[in-house]
Amino acid sequence: MSLNHSDYIKDIVFAFKKLPGIGERSARRLAFYILSQNESVAYNLADAIKNAKQNIKLCKNCFNLSSDELCPICSNQSRNSKQLCIVENPEIIYVFEKSGNYNGYYHVLHGLINPLEGINPSDIKLRELAGRVENGSFEEIILALNPNSNGEATSIYIQKILSPYNVRISVLARGIPIGSDLEYVDKDTLSEAINYRKKFD
Repeated sequence: MSLNHSDYIKDIVFAFKKLPGIGERSARRLAFYILSQNESVAYNLADAIKNAKQNIKLCKNCFNLSSDELCPICSNQSRNSKQLCIVENPEIIYVFEKSGNYNGYYHVLHGLINPLEGINPSDIKLRELAGRVENGSFEEIILALNPNSNGEATSIYIQKILSPYNVRISVLARGIPIGSDLEYVDKDTLSEAINYRKKFD
């Protein structure tokens, strides 16, 4: 049995609803907007997503998104090789770089420890982090994780696995509201949080 036009629209709405921060109303609005535009709008969007998925991979060093084996940040030897900033996802790197207040390297975990959702330490890039610290020359590890229970649990675990190494572990200053997401923090607040970071206890 073939789909009628409303079923096609429902499929688009369902696809948009899977995106973070998109509810039923926003998904429906996006679906009708795309369908009301010239065909090229929809095809260009589909092509852009397809090309990105085919050509972007994870940097083999920090696990940031990259079209090459090493991302532009890891390839930049002028950055501070003594600092390593730990972030949950690649989007946070964009926020940090936009602030212009950090010049070290990054490590992307691709998630936070969350037992309620079945996300264990082995499910994120923690083993790789320990390997980088063991084999690198980092003097400071900056924990830039969201200030919530999952971020706190992950920070404590990181402190535990990095305890054998002679490295300072610091955390962003608490100017960032508890429970907020770093990708939504304005650059001035983030800059203050970086500048006034403190030792992680």
